[in-house]
Amino acid sequence: MKKNIALVAGGYSGEYVISVQSAVTIENNLDSSKYNVYKIIITKESWSHTGADGQVTEVDKNDFSLTINGKKVIFDSVFIGIHGTPGEDGRLQGYFEMLGIPFTSCGMVTSALTFNKSYCNKVVDALNIVNVSKSVHIFRHQPYNTAEILQQLRLPRVREAGRRGQQHWYVESENR
Repeated sequence: MKKNIALVAGGYSGEYVISVQSAVTIENNLDSSKYNVYKIIITKESWSHTGADGQVTEVDKNDFSLTINGKKVIFDSVFIGIHGTPGEDGRLQGYFEMLGIPFTSCGMVTSALTFNKSYCNKVVDALNIVNVSKSVHIFRHQPYNTAEILQQLRLPRVREAGRRGQQHWYVESENR
C-alpha cells in the first residue's frame, strides 16, 4: 500500500520562492509507485494543498490532515521542504512531534538551537568540547566601540546580517 507523504513548502521568510522551487524537484524525485505526495504550501495566511484539478483544500491543523472529495487523508510522514521559518527553526518540528507524525529533519530542540547561530555557538562553547569561533553582536540603535571589538576578534573577520537587523562578526581563533 502506498504511503501518504505531505511535502510542506513555502514558509514565512524571504526563502519562500526557493522553497517552492525545491518542492517541485523533491516531488518529481519521490517514487510515485511507493508514495502519494501531497504538496502543502504554508504561508502566514493559510496551509493548503492544491490538487491536480485546481481544487484548494485547507489543512486541518488539529491533526494535520486533508479532506478531499469527502475522504480524509492522513499522512504517514512529512517531508519538510521549507527554508527558514517555520521549517528550520523548530516550529514545525514541535508541531509534528506533538501530533506524533514522523518527519524529515532533526527534532524541535536541535532545529531551534541551530537556527540561531550565535546562541548555538554559545551553547557549544560552554560545553568546552570544541573550539568555536568568537563572535560579537552589534545591534541597530545601540552604541558600540569598534576598537574594543577589534581587540576581541582576530583576523580574518566576516560580517553577516542576522535576524531583525542584528549583525554578527565571526572569526576563526587559534586561542580561546
